[in-house]
Amino acid sequence: MTDIFNIGTSALVSLQRAIGTTGHNIANVNTEGYSRQRVEFAALPPQITGAGFVGSGVTIASITRSYDAFLTEDVRARTSSAFGSSMSADLSGRVDSILANPDTGLGPALDTFFSAMQDVANNPGSIPERQVLVREAEVLSDRFRYLDGRFSQLERQISVQIEDAVRDINDFATSIAQLNEQIVSETIRAGGQPPNDLLDERDQALNRLAEKVGINTFEQEDGAVNVFLGNGQSLVVGNIASTLKTFPSPYDVGRLSVGLSGLAAQTDISSFLSGGELGALVDSRSVLIDDARSELGIIAVGIADFVNEQHRLGLDLNGNLGTDFFKPLGPLVTAQTTNTGTGSVSSTLLDASALTGDEYELSYDGASYTLRNTTTGATQTGAGPTFTVDGVEITVSGAPASGDAFLISPVSQAGSLFDVQITDPRAVAAASPVRNSTSLGNAGNATLTDVAVTGVGSLPLAGPITLTFNPDALGAGVPGYDVSGIAGGPIAYDPAVDSGGITATLGDFTFTLGGLPADGDSFTIENNVDGSGDNRNILAMVDLQTAPLLSGGTSSFQDTYSTLVASIAVNSRQALSASGTEQALLDQALSARDSIQGVNLDEEAANLIRFQQAYQAAARVVQVADEVFQTLLAATGR
Repeated sequence: MTDIFNIGTSALVSLQRAIGTTGHNIANVNTEGYSRQRVEFAALPPQITGAGFVGSGVTIASITRSYDAFLTEDVRARTSSAFGSSMSADLSGRVDSILANPDTGLGPALDTFFSAMQDVANNPGSIPERQVLVREAEVLSDRFRYLDGRFSQLERQISVQIEDAVRDINDFATSIAQLNEQIVSETIRAGGQPPNDLLDERDQALNRLAEKVGINTFEQEDGAVNVFLGNGQSLVVGNIASTLKTFPSPYDVGRLSVGLSGLAAQTDISSFLSGGELGALVDSRSVLIDDARSELGIIAVGIADFVNEQHRLGLDLNGNLGTDFFKPLGPLVTAQTTNTGTGSVSSTLLDASALTGDEYELSYDGASYTLRNTTTGATQTGAGPTFTVDGVEITVSGAPASGDAFLISPVSQAGSLFDVQITDPRAVAAASPVRNSTSLGNAGNATLTDVAVTGVGSLPLAGPITLTFNPDALGAGVPGYDVSGIAGGPIAYDPAVDSGGITATLGDFTFTLGGLPADGDSFTIENNVDGSGDNRNILAMVDLQTAPLLSGGTSSFQDTYSTLVASIAVNSRQALSASGTEQALLDQALSARDSIQGVNLDEEAANLIRFQQAYQAAARVVQVADEVFQTLLAATGR
């Protein structure tokens, strides 16, 4: 009788736990991250008898999770990608809206500025047109500073988001470490049985961590999970959690870098982080915002440099040579905050067309300097004191200490510094400082045209320059022009060969000679005393709008900006598309995981009925055993 009672009671106990587990599943059908649990039944060891083995009933071998490690890891990876892509799409969309907005973008301001310059060229002596030009230059300046300010504002917002993400990552890491400790302890206490609800809680914490940053995990034999970041930095090992930290960049206190406890102080691991919101924030800041600011800076430096260069070659309404139209923009040099020496670095713009938008770090090791392109990683070493790279000259002075470093930024801050120097409309140098004339007594049809000033070192001229054709200017039978009033003559010119036109240079200007001169024909080049009706220099400035001056002489100002806008727009569309794709992949991964791990109410209801019926049958077994036992007692009591 005892065996029958034991069999029945073992079944009752086991089925009661199975019903309880089923009820637990049903109760947690809406619990995020919950994995369906199932009871694993096992037969108790049988008893041997003379007739063979007789069963002893049932027991619960284990209560396990419906769990698939591959699908869980896939969900974690997709979660990191989806949240990172969503953040990238949001940031690229915001940058796109800044640049492409016709009311705030740079393109319309550039067009209006050069249009106002053309109006001055059409009426160079008119003050109202000049006033409009100065005003449009101020609008252009405001637009540069507005755009750069929006980028700065966006970068500050990213810094706040980076701090929030780091705080959340540290909280999740601490929680995972604590859960590791509980899981190991509870597994030992349960004789190796898994603490399912704690495992679910840890998986959920790992998924939440993956939302913030890409991670790799490794499960130890004792059940603890180790978590690694980037290229292998450990975040959680067993029950020990490391912490991320933020600290100011050594070159910009307003820019946050990310470090990890356990590494050397001020060790920036930002470039090693990928995936999740933090990876997207760091990547978008350096690839999206920094690149956009650099391209904007290239345009700002180019406009300031080339417009100033041409404006200085002109003559204003006051009879003075032109000055800088815009504030000259040069590279900025920032010393590392940890420098201990007395060295200093200065930098000069040599060629705006050679600018790439990259920044350069100059470091000193106690014996020599290393100049490293922070974008490409290309380096050059030397003892100094001068280095030249991408249109920029860098000069070192003083006594730096070993380990000192400096950051050279040719264009990154140019947008915020762009400003107008001209305030007086009369100071717009629309005229050329020299003019040419043809002698009324010339017998031939020779011409002197296209006088262009290339410098102001010899201006104003000491007196008129006269070019007189002489068949023997360079010797008997060798024709050319005798030159008086300036060094540089005679100029070889053979009418039989050169009548189609040749370019000649005298002092700081060039000109074109053509046609068939007669002996004694002459031309005069002299100071332009009254340039109120002269528009030659302003026309040369207008031509700068479409001239290929940037990117090594391949792109105009408008081309460069249009390329930037198009690039950001494509990036935004790609990011948005990638975000949608990653979300769809995450949904698929979740669906696949939940098909294994999720609670199905129909299935649980069926199990509940099945276990209930088995429980009733087990109770009937106990009842029958009791009836048999009572019958036996009654029979033996007579």
